[in-house]
Amino acid sequence: MVNPRFKPRAHRLFAWACALFFVATLGNTLATEIRDDWQDIDRVIAIGDIHGDYDNYIATLRDAGVIDRRGRWATGRTHVVQVGDIPDRGPDTLRIIKHLQKLEKQAIKAGGHLHVLIGNHEYMNIVGDLRYVHPGEYDAFRTRGSKKIQDNYYAFVVKTMKERYEAQRAEGLEVAEPVFDDAFKNQWYEDFPLGYVEHRLAWQAGGEIFDWVTHHNTVIRINNTLFLHGGLSTALLPRSISEINARIRAELRRQTSEAPPLGESDTGPLWYRGLARAPETTEKENLEKVLRHFGAERVVLGHTPDLNVITPRFGGAVVIVDTGISAYYGGHRASLLLEDGVATARHGEHTQALPVDDAGMVPYFEAIATLKPENSKLPQHLAGLMAAERMREITEEAGSNNPTTLPLTEAPHDAPNDTEISHE
Repeated sequence: MVNPRFKPRAHRLFAWACALFFVATLGNTLATEIRDDWQDIDRVIAIGDIHGDYDNYIATLRDAGVIDRRGRWATGRTHVVQVGDIPDRGPDTLRIIKHLQKLEKQAIKAGGHLHVLIGNHEYMNIVGDLRYVHPGEYDAFRTRGSKKIQDNYYAFVVKTMKERYEAQRAEGLEVAEPVFDDAFKNQWYEDFPLGYVEHRLAWQAGGEIFDWVTHHNTVIRINNTLFLHGGLSTALLPRSISEINARIRAELRRQTSEAPPLGESDTGPLWYRGLARAPETTEKENLEKVLRHFGAERVVLGHTPDLNVITPRFGGAVVIVDTGISAYYGGHRASLLLEDGVATARHGEHTQALPVDDAGMVPYFEAIATLKPENSKLPQHLAGLMAAERMREITEEAGSNNPTTLPLTEAPHDAPNDTEISHE
């Protein structure tokens, strides 16, 4: 199923002209296989969605010990995973990408590795869905020549549109051609500001950011843990990790396929929120199938910052690391450390071991709620967990006394309401 929220840019009138102006043909050359599985890694750090906020991005890396005061790699042989969604919502995407590109090289030199995964917002920027692009992201590409580039692009669009309308009229079609007056031009310049063309060239086929993104993975496995942006649904089975990565990469490179785009599917790896929001009682079986298929014991996700803290679910088998790092979501800095078989959440200078079973969920969130009294979402979530725990106890007691007697009410939903926050 294609995600109904995945819509093209509002300026449909210009979409086809943009394609003519930008698209570079890549051919059908098969990409070299890119590694997506690492074993026997001693230490892994994961951070969530960044969304164009350089200051909070840098602060999060420093909190986690990934970089030093100069912004250089400082964590040796550690593997660091950023789970996607670098662009949109904030103005600093280009600056963040340039820093990540330097860190990738520094990590390899130190014997470590920086894994930057593809999120739905990377996918959207490449295919041209620009609804969430911050104006500062265009402005970051401005140069002395941007005004001339903008003028040339406007002239190209108008010329191409007129030719298209003329061809349609020649075919006997009735078309409503816009009036290319000053009002049209002024609105166009507002919709396509300085830096827009350079931004699109960088993100589209043949561009520097395009090449960088499409050499990354969507899903990776490190030791017994899967890392990705959105989530893994049973709709992805029986694909392998490598097949999922190849499929998303092929879609971004516009290699032909008759199948619906996996990168736009609400059950695909970039959008699926079942592991983050579905009731655990109904989603548990799906999670077990996914883990068994991919030979893993844990899934680490971004994409859903509902509680603004490192959020374990399913007794710690799922960990959501999107805490809303960007100022757009409140600037909630956090990271996840996996070391010596222990998963630890870091919020600022505070560290807290994650639960390894359902019994550990309440104590974990009690500790985090005490740490973050300003977070109004945590008490409600904690109350739901405690109610669900009590309901399980009642069910077990009823079952032991009379197997046919069950409670008449259901445990409260243990995930925030899906309408609380929209994080596309």
